[in-house]
Amino acid sequence: MVTLGKKGLGVGQVFVYIVAALTFALIMIFGYKIINDFINRGEEVQFLQFKNDLEASIKKIYSEYGSVREETFRLPSGFDQICFVDFTSPYNQKLCEYDAVACNFWKSGGDYSSTAENVFLKPAAAQQIKVFMIHTTPAHEGEDGFLCVPIVQGNLMIRLEGKGDSTLVSLPES
Repeated sequence: MVTLGKKGLGVGQVFVYIVAALTFALIMIFGYKIINDFINRGEEVQFLQFKNDLEASIKKIYSEYGSVREETFRLPSGFDQICFVDFTSPYNQKLCEYDAVACNFWKSGGDYSSTAENVFLKPAAAQQIKVFMIHTTPAHEGEDGFLCVPIVQGNLMIRLEGKGDSTLVSLPES
């Protein structure tokens, strides 16, 4: 019969602890990565849902002349502001105070038919958003041609009014 000394038993226990620590570390690393990917995909789905809902709401009401709806949309966290730009209006330098990307886009001669987007998020979204023909009611004096609305706790509230050939986007009446 072979007996191990106390030194042999101690080395074996250290080896078990090292294997256990490595296993725990690997589970934590891969678990974090999987959870992080799951959260990111959830935010992507939420953004696509917002984009589709916004596009559908604006397109649906444009032909309902005189119809008014106040809508609330939910966005993923991280977005602070949304700007709607009416490319049929003359360029307005005041937009640059709110969104430099939208301002540069409009300044470079963007118009509705040739543009890939007319709704701009801050910070910029991974996907472009182009809704049906819109007009805007300015939130403040001198802000003709665009409407920038703050996104509060992931919620966006806007007022949509059908004009027959376009949708008027404005702030909700409070």
